[in-house]
Amino acid sequence: MLTSPSSQTSKSRQSPSKTAAQKPAKHNLPEPFPADPSGKRLCETFPYRWQSIVADNPIDATEKATWQTLTRYPLRPRTLLNLWQDAAQLVGVRFGTTTSYALIDLDKDGQYHPSHTPGILSTIRAALETIGIYRTILIRSSWSGGLHLYIPLPASVPTFALAVALKQCLSTQKLFLYPGQLEVFPNVKSYGKAGKTVEYNAHRLPLQPGSGSTLLNDDLQPIRGNLEQFFGAWDTAAAGQDMEELGKALVRARKAHRTRRASRSNKIDSWKQDLQSEMEQGWTAYGQSNQLLKAIACYGVVFASLSGEALVHYVEEIATHCPGYNQWCRHQHEIRKRSEDWASAAENHYWALGTSPKRGRAPQGGNNIVCFNRQRAEDAQSRIKAALLELEARGELPDGTTARMKAIAQLAKCSFTTLQKYKELWQPQERVIAPTEPASTTLPLPSEPSTQAPKAAPTEELHTIPYMKGEALAPDQPPSKLPLDRKGEGLGRGNESFPQAELLLSETTVPPNVSPPRTAKRDSSQLEPAFESHNLSDVTVGIRHQIKHLGWTVAQVQQFIADNFQGKRWAQLTQSELPLLLYRLWQVNSGEY
Repeated sequence: MLTSPSSQTSKSRQSPSKTAAQKPAKHNLPEPFPADPSGKRLCETFPYRWQSIVADNPIDATEKATWQTLTRYPLRPRTLLNLWQDAAQLVGVRFGTTTSYALIDLDKDGQYHPSHTPGILSTIRAALETIGIYRTILIRSSWSGGLHLYIPLPASVPTFALAVALKQCLSTQKLFLYPGQLEVFPNVKSYGKAGKTVEYNAHRLPLQPGSGSTLLNDDLQPIRGNLEQFFGAWDTAAAGQDMEELGKALVRARKAHRTRRASRSNKIDSWKQDLQSEMEQGWTAYGQSNQLLKAIACYGVVFASLSGEALVHYVEEIATHCPGYNQWCRHQHEIRKRSEDWASAAENHYWALGTSPKRGRAPQGGNNIVCFNRQRAEDAQSRIKAALLELEARGELPDGTTARMKAIAQLAKCSFTTLQKYKELWQPQERVIAPTEPASTTLPLPSEPSTQAPKAAPTEELHTIPYMKGEALAPDQPPSKLPLDRKGEGLGRGNESFPQAELLLSETTVPPNVSPPRTAKRDSSQLEPAFESHNLSDVTVGIRHQIKHLGWTVAQVQQFIADNFQGKRWAQLTQSELPLLLYRLWQVNSGEY
């Protein structure tokens, strides 16, 4: 468009900031599509290319591909086609806010695969017909034998509404979604926090060369075909869908999803439904025994009000009749013992609905830290027990202490410090260093306040006492020949193998009633910081008592001090750090650390 010189002059007189503000917004130019018609159709059918996934095609067909997400930029259409055509590569895409297709993934080793459940495809297709989906395309997804049931649509619909509708129509027919068993793409994703986007799950593209993906007939036999045949079937299936009925189903599903989220305020009903769902689905893969037995035992205690032998029988009876028990449970030879273990754990942790709680609760509006720490401690103990049971069942429980700790910590997702706190769960015969003399089990009682007037400070010459660090030289003894007693040189300087623990465990470490000698005048600027009004000797006795109660070895005491005081040893702790050490040990003993 041509402009007059006057208009150009007036524009040039405007301020730079105003001119910059009036610049038109930049629009992203459309990416060029491939020249090949089938390749162009592939890019148009799968248009969302942000957060795409790629992987090397495994040489061994039995191996699983190691997928990686491309997070820096979206794939261009021509790049997507190049990756799809490369037999050495695998590529997959995600969903945007709208979509014109969906797919259902049936894993080869899952219970919903036709090889394990004949007629399952007819059941799934019947469920889809309840929301207006009458035509589907069945393909083999890879060499592993998994199936993808594609659902083409003639027009785009909201992605999240379609995901919710598919999930609800399948669950109504007792077809429950589970990763690695039965999955729906797009999935019902969670809501992202402010400023954070949550993407839908990604799926691999169909019929990629070298991937083992191919069209299948109703008898699950491969059909020769390429992208042209695939999209021909796609158009036929899309034309057979009832979009009016599907649109109504999407509205109902979205409304039901909102109502279900609002009804979760009733936590007890939601908890009960979750446990019932766990028991109804049963085993769907290996490694689920502990979780299912825990759910059954919890339901038996809370909602069935069972205890003792009746609870054990209930857990065993329900477990042995759950779906997938004979196929996936590896503990059938010891199901009775496992039922007893989980029944006992659940009975100690939960209580029947309507009865008094077994676990303590903080007062209303009070401090909930103790209750929270107790729950964390109980959760850690249950995870350690479950990990120990699983390692014993596998026959992989190491005999060595360090190796056993590593194995349990990795499986139970806990630290070595947590394992040390509950070592009676996994190492009943823990060895401790026996003290040379019995340690005091109680702190010394404070002395009664004296009613007598304080005596005047002595004016004669003061001498050191045996408890103090050095000794006076004899008049006839030269300094160069002074015999050194390494054990009398203070904490941490006599022995090289951490003798402090023996001192701490001994009754004669620091006499509780001994205090530094008082002079006539004391300079307050030279006083070490104290722990409020407590005597440091009392703090040391308290530390010795806590260590004795924990039953820790020398190495454990050494490691605990190093972990909590930046690698220090006992001899390197200052007087102000001793009360903190006592507090940390008290936390460990009370289960709050």
